[in-house]
Amino acid sequence: MAGPQILIVAILLVFVIAFVVTMLFANAQTSKLIEVNMKLAESQRTLLSQNKTQTDLLQKLDEQIVSQRQELDVLYKRLAGQRDKVTELLQQTHEHRQKIKTTQDMTDEELMAWLDERMDDTRLYTTPTLSLKDMAKALGLTQTRLRLLFKNHEKYASLGNYLTEKRLLLACELMRENPEWTIEAVAKDAGFLTRRTFQEVVKSHFGLTPTQFRQTLNSN
Repeated sequence: MAGPQILIVAILLVFVIAFVVTMLFANAQTSKLIEVNMKLAESQRTLLSQNKTQTDLLQKLDEQIVSQRQELDVLYKRLAGQRDKVTELLQQTHEHRQKIKTTQDMTDEELMAWLDERMDDTRLYTTPTLSLKDMAKALGLTQTRLRLLFKNHEKYASLGNYLTEKRLLLACELMRENPEWTIEAVAKDAGFLTRRTFQEVVKSHFGLTPTQFRQTLNSN
């Protein structure tokens, strides 16, 4: 009986040893798999971190591009505005040159009508110290042409008479539209150098003082 028992024990030992070896092998494989999975997980985390960094960089780059585009838009608008101003200035210069050329060919009657319109638009005559030189420069005419224009005019005969009439007409308009204004204010706004000068002009033309003349205007 001892022989069979020893055989059974030996077989059992073989099975036990085989089982233990199998378990050890399985544990080793499992450890390797776990290690591989951990490395893969670490690699994935690294990739995710790199992707996030790249995403942040791309986002910052997009923001910089948008900011630069906005700055370029602002710069373009400024340049466009300056271009428009330059274009307008060139147009005005061209028109001014055309007017100079045109006035050279005008008759005295045509030139006086043109000058009168320009003076009404600009109210250049409201400058008390306006001289023939200043007026000629502002209108793009020569002093000689302007002097002869008034000298040959049957109504004015001189620049001084013309300016006085323009200022007087404006003073009448101001007194009519602004009855609360003082005589000094009317005289100054109309281009008269002093109140006394204004009084003398009104007295000479209408035989009344400025106050009396204003009362006449308001009563009418």
